[in-house]
Amino acid sequence: MLLSVPTYLSKRDVTRWCLGARALRCLSSPSTSPSPRYSKGLKHRLITSIHIMPPGSDLRKVAIGGVTLRPGTVEDVPAMLRLMDIATGWLVKKGQTGQWGTERPSDNPARIKQATEKAESGGTWIAVDTNSSSSRTEDGLSGGEVASPNQSTDKSRGEDEKLSVINGVVGALTVGQANSYVQPATEPELYIQFLASDRASSGKGIGTLLLEKARTLAREAGVSLLRLDCYAGGSGGLVRYYESQGFERMETFEVDGWPGQILIQRLDKDDEPES
Repeated sequence: MLLSVPTYLSKRDVTRWCLGARALRCLSSPSTSPSPRYSKGLKHRLITSIHIMPPGSDLRKVAIGGVTLRPGTVEDVPAMLRLMDIATGWLVKKGQTGQWGTERPSDNPARIKQATEKAESGGTWIAVDTNSSSSRTEDGLSGGEVASPNQSTDKSRGEDEKLSVINGVVGALTVGQANSYVQPATEPELYIQFLASDRASSGKGIGTLLLEKARTLAREAGVSLLRLDCYAGGSGGLVRYYESQGFERMETFEVDGWPGQILIQRLDKDDEPES
């Protein structure tokens, strides 16, 4: 049985993947297989975990739990705005209006223009849950993080209206040049302009998958610096999230009272062999 290591995995996950693949090969060998009942159950769990793909599959587009990545287009603008609408509603319910305000982004012409520009830029990738019926509502759900300082304070219309993701789109990423409100880098970089994920899909690693895609795109572009900014207000949870993903804090900034944090990740450091 021939297994290929998925390119989106981290070094730690590659190690786990290889151990799982080795175990699966053992289970496939008559000389080393355990009892049939145990072998069948363990083999199913291993196959589910490491996602053996049929010939011709693009492993770069496969994530855990049936979530796939594909390039974004202008047709994804409504789905991107819906992720932002759901996230805004979730933040408002928690009383955290400092990041995005209270107005639905889909009602804000400036937000619509921004989402359209991102979708048309060629740097947007969309995460789609192939198992989604796109029927989940806002109850108990959803969130995303977007690094944008533009805030509104008007009350959104229809606050209690139920929202659902569109076409199974559970995440979005846009990379490109640095946002205009931050200082330019002193070396070649790839900048994460936008990152949003569906909180109802937490546990599927959507944010991790999108960030790994950004790392892959940076390496393919021949740059070793990945940079982003995010909301630094509230309890600082968003900053800590990116730190948990391997980013390091740099300078802070403020735009019209909106506190931001710059974070970086050096891919050449990540690529160094472990001692």
